[in-house]
Amino acid sequence: MASGNKCKVKSVKFKVNFNIIKYLILLFVFTLYTLHFTPFCATENVRVKEPNVAGTFYPDDKAELSALIRKYVRQAKGAPVGGKPVVLIAPHAGYIYSGPVAAYGYATIEGMSFDTVIILAASHYFSFKGASVYKEGSFRTPLGDLAIDTALASELLSLDSELLIFKPNYFEQEHSLEVELPFLQEVLKPGFKILPVLFGDLSYEGCLALAKYLAGVTEGRDVLVVASTDLSHYRPYGEALVYDKKTIDHIKNFDTRGLWDAVAGTGWNVCGIKPVVTGIEFAKIKNAKSLNVLKYANSGDTAGGKDRVVGYTSILISKEEGMFKREEKRRLLEIARRTIETQVREGKAPALEGECPALSARCGSFVTLRKKGELRGCIGRFTSDEPLYSVVSQMSIESCTHDYRFSPVTADELDDITIEISVLTEPELIEDWHRIRLGVDGVIIRKGYSSGVFLPQVAVETGWDLEMFLGQLCFQKAGLPSDCFKDPETKIYTFQAEIFSEDGLK
Repeated sequence: MASGNKCKVKSVKFKVNFNIIKYLILLFVFTLYTLHFTPFCATENVRVKEPNVAGTFYPDDKAELSALIRKYVRQAKGAPVGGKPVVLIAPHAGYIYSGPVAAYGYATIEGMSFDTVIILAASHYFSFKGASVYKEGSFRTPLGDLAIDTALASELLSLDSELLIFKPNYFEQEHSLEVELPFLQEVLKPGFKILPVLFGDLSYEGCLALAKYLAGVTEGRDVLVVASTDLSHYRPYGEALVYDKKTIDHIKNFDTRGLWDAVAGTGWNVCGIKPVVTGIEFAKIKNAKSLNVLKYANSGDTAGGKDRVVGYTSILISKEEGMFKREEKRRLLEIARRTIETQVREGKAPALEGECPALSARCGSFVTLRKKGELRGCIGRFTSDEPLYSVVSQMSIESCTHDYRFSPVTADELDDITIEISVLTEPELIEDWHRIRLGVDGVIIRKGYSSGVFLPQVAVETGWDLEMFLGQLCFQKAGLPSDCFKDPETKIYTFQAEIFSEDGLK
């Protein structure tokens, strides 16, 4: 019995030692795996995204990379572009192919400063729903680390948990976002943060929604959006020129719906179509209407043969300096607010005193009222011989009392009402309705005694394509057949508007 017990104890000791050895082996293997295969390194608990394509798409040596970008930018000789840059469309191939074209865009923003640069890029390696927003840490390139705008990322992610996600592994292998970073580091003043957004499977409507989200969270922030894309892929040189011209024409016309349908329907490849559509729609919301095609070329022009080429372009969308300074916009909104409150509470318009010359300009204006985001009134005048401040006051009264679609605004509603003012340029008669730029041009339809108008922002708010936009204008606003815009007897006028609101100037 004693010898049996002794043997049993030895067996238990052997089993315990063996388990410890297995545990130590597994711990060692796991540690090696973490060191060699984890794509991020922790420095003071900060997530650092290591580069994916340094040494392949661009040099991994700091001095060599900096010198190469400087050479490209110097050769581009970027022409001065007026206004405030809002969106830059740039290519993302290896630098020997697309770098000379990308440099034209980056040369135009050289020496500028931004709080944050939002980079929109398409996923080439992972399939997923929605868009992945990188929310913490930094991205590393041979030129240094770029910090993520964590606050902006968190605010954006909170808006739509189905459309917007954070999956850091989707950024592994991806080149289309990363290749933009060294250019930004080389040309911009240091201190900016980045917000990387990687697109998976998004519908056209999803792109419109994302553009609105981005416009909302960046209100009051100094940001630049970079939309990363190449154009046609692996077509003969001459055929690529034809396809790429069509793509650029859609972009020049701010025609995101036409571009989306053309790419989806014909199979021509614009790999970053979702970032481009989102970027253009963002520019529309930000009232950025000045578009410059800075450079087009393809790989047959830069570093490859002409039998199978890839197209590249650099395009900058800017917001022109407005007619009014910030304090002048505030003053017009104050006039509108005081007019509405006096009219609603006392039944009369307030007395107006003379204003500064800018607010005494003779031009048309619309006043739009919204209650908790929903339209509550909108009336305006296309042209005027009266001072602008007087027109704004008069249209404020009309919008709150005489818009036939709504009952008059009551005193109980005033705290929930927000005011938007659109100051119009002189309408111009156009011959070809196809040239209308959705989100940029307001449109007036006239036939006989019937007429109707849509402000530029209507296209952005509804997401209509051009024919739907014009059809609804004819039918809803002018009481004409929905296809009357195609009638040669119908006169079509376009105008632009400087748009500002109480929400936007908080």
